[in-house]
Amino acid sequence: MTGQRGSRPRRRGPARGGHTNGRPPRKRRPGDDVERERPSVAERLDTVDRLLSGSVTDAGGLWSRATAWILRIALEQSVDELWLRTAPALARCPMRAQLIALRTFAGVEAAAQVAALWAALSRAAHHHDYELAPSVTDLRRWREQTVAIAAALASVERR
Repeated sequence: MTGQRGSRPRRRGPARGGHTNGRPPRKRRPGDDVERERPSVAERLDTVDRLLSGSVTDAGGLWSRATAWILRIALEQSVDELWLRTAPALARCPMRAQLIALRTFAGVEAAAQVAALWAALSRAAHHHDYELAPSVTDLRRWREQTVAIAAALASVERR
């Protein structure tokens, strides 16, 4: 039994009480069973416009990264909407797998544009001590690209 601590074998499976993380399950709250409608891509882009114009003052110094996150979510939502129309099972796949499948459904060029924008937004949204936050110029360019890609994906027909 070298390398083991103690004499008992390590337990596997649920912790005591049957809970996988050792804590009791979260208590249900009123409204948990109500399906909330998520904002549309257009509503997300309106929020981005408000952040870029400076009319949202509560975001403080986080507004640029928040804008990048919202743009990325809008892009992912556009891709999700494509899958709901064409291949619903793909909506449950990881985003990288969706980007590969996108070549078949939307074309190589559109898939490359989505992948490049998604990577740029992912990089910009995550904080790194050694990098500056995304500039307003970058955010506006990414917003325009998101609008163009969302329109292109919306026009893809079912195969």
